[in-house]
Amino acid sequence: MTQDTSNFQNPFIVGERLYLRPLEPAQDNHLYSTWMNDEEIRRYFSVYPTSDTRGKERLDNLYKDTRHILFGVALKEDNRLVGLVGLKDINVLNQSAEFYVIIGDRNLHGKGFGTEATRMMLRYGFLELNLNRIQTQDMEENIGGWRADEKAGFKHEGTLRELILRFGKYHDVRVYSLLKSEYLETL
Repeated sequence: MTQDTSNFQNPFIVGERLYLRPLEPAQDNHLYSTWMNDEEIRRYFSVYPTSDTRGKERLDNLYKDTRHILFGVALKEDNRLVGLVGLKDINVLNQSAEFYVIIGDRNLHGKGFGTEATRMMLRYGFLELNLNRIQTQDMEENIGGWRADEKAGFKHEGTLRELILRFGKYHDVRVYSLLKSEYLETL
């Protein structure tokens, strides 16, 4: 049964509670900048200050990069943009990419939105882009991040020791991956 998406803003992939849509740099750059400057999110994703101008430039550049696909994560109930999800470093020859998700609205952390967005992006990566391997990396302290990855089917491959410097301390990074054959077994 096809659901009515006429009230959604440019829906690309529709899920149970969320839909993924293209970001509009002029419209979404302020929210993007706010998330990237948030201390909780900055701890895991970015150490650089982001102004609205820089945020718009960053989003514009990501859309120009053919090795990067980025979506906004929006709530179906009110069309509110609550996060970002993407595939980066897409390697066409090896059919691989690196996945990331950010739920920028802290009030929605721990409610399964990251897991739902992850599953939608995996379906897109494996079934529409024909990727064979999708990997992701989470700082050891980002328990919510790696738990969401595990719920979505990613397998822990190992830990890269003291890979990332944040706030004067080196942090270990957990590497996860999922293969298309493993993904297809879950359908």
